[in-house]
Amino acid sequence: MQRRQFLTSLPAAALAQPQSASRPPNILLILFDKCRTDAIGAYREREVHTPHLDALATDGVLFRHAYTPQALCGPARASILTGKYPHAHGLRRNVYFFRPGAINTNYQDLIPDPFRDPRFRLWENFVYYLNNAGYTNGSIGKWHLGPGNPGLFDFFKSFNSNLRHWIGEPHKSRYRPDVHADDAIHFIEQTGSRPWFLHLSFYAPHEPLDPPKEWLAKHAGRDHADYYATVSNLDWNVGRVLDTLRRRNLLDDTLVIFTADHGRPWVPRPGSAEGIAIAYEDTIRVPLFLRYPRMLPRGKTWNSGVITADLMPTILEAANITLVQGLVNELTPTLHARSLITEVRKGDDRWTRPIVVQNIPQAGIHESYYDERVLRTERHKLILRKFDVRPDLRPGELYDLQTDPGETTNLYQKRMELVRELAGQLQQWGVTHQDELSVELGRWAAR
Repeated sequence: MQRRQFLTSLPAAALAQPQSASRPPNILLILFDKCRTDAIGAYREREVHTPHLDALATDGVLFRHAYTPQALCGPARASILTGKYPHAHGLRRNVYFFRPGAINTNYQDLIPDPFRDPRFRLWENFVYYLNNAGYTNGSIGKWHLGPGNPGLFDFFKSFNSNLRHWIGEPHKSRYRPDVHADDAIHFIEQTGSRPWFLHLSFYAPHEPLDPPKEWLAKHAGRDHADYYATVSNLDWNVGRVLDTLRRRNLLDDTLVIFTADHGRPWVPRPGSAEGIAIAYEDTIRVPLFLRYPRMLPRGKTWNSGVITADLMPTILEAANITLVQGLVNELTPTLHARSLITEVRKGDDRWTRPIVVQNIPQAGIHESYYDERVLRTERHKLILRKFDVRPDLRPGELYDLQTDPGETTNLYQKRMELVRELAGQLQQWGVTHQDELSVELGRWAAR
């Protein structure tokens, strides 16, 4: 879709005026693809170079235990949009408008527009609500929910997936993340006085990894240098966008969100072919920062578990938009998430709800694919699977993340009382969230 006519340039002085407290905030959602928490310096898990993101975390709220509802690009992004788990919005695999590779996490039929596919329930999403509340909406970069604008965006320069990181010949053309940052700056500078939402989604640091040489040189001699150098370049581009907000007196009037769709492991894990769609911490745990000083504290670290689906109600609360629909609320959607603004402002940083992850694997285990449920509490993780071949339920995995953060020792057979306790929590979660497989797996393991 071409840019709408109202996205025309206004005089700089008109755009630079501080906004009134009653005006809804601008919203900037920054997504990295396949980004580990240790790639961001603010998590202090590894020596890396991400000064702009570190400053964003210092000036806002850092969530130490944020999780994706499914460690796969399309379903994770659909959950961010809808505030629902994949079993509810229905998108469990990645969509393509061409014949994709024959891998279990891809739909094998051509899906040019999942928003108009009756198998999926994606229209109740926060961009739809923003669109109908006077926001100017933009999308730049990887979308992975179809190749085109579903009708939600006034400015759309996005792609489904698989575009290479270099526009042309590597190192002799423009680096696509630099182009995306340029487009984001242009969007911010050209959008007028109406509140705006920008979905700025970098495909990197997803493979193929080939960062600009000047960034790779900064990480020479280190493990996975190409990966961490790529993130350093992305950090620089994020800094350029944030500097634009700062220069135009918009930073404090903008809810800035940084997160990722999922992470990736550095060691082989069962069920994965590309380091995704598995239950382990380095893949399901993602970085998450929020900055909006009008509603959130500065310099706060939040330790209890959250899910990225929580961003949907968080964004709507910041924009003061209600979900209520129908004459007697009969059409109001039910979310599986809760606003992080409300959570942080209440100040009760206790791990009071289990985190659940729902995965379909890329590769089989014991010559069978499966559907997986993961229950993560403050200390423990329970993994249960229902296999396609010989669908009898089998012992799962249990980890004590306090004593075994690398998840190397499976305690399932040794701690059956704890397995039953956690399985009971999964079963109850399934009842509450109407997830039949969580109920089935939980009931079986709790017996």
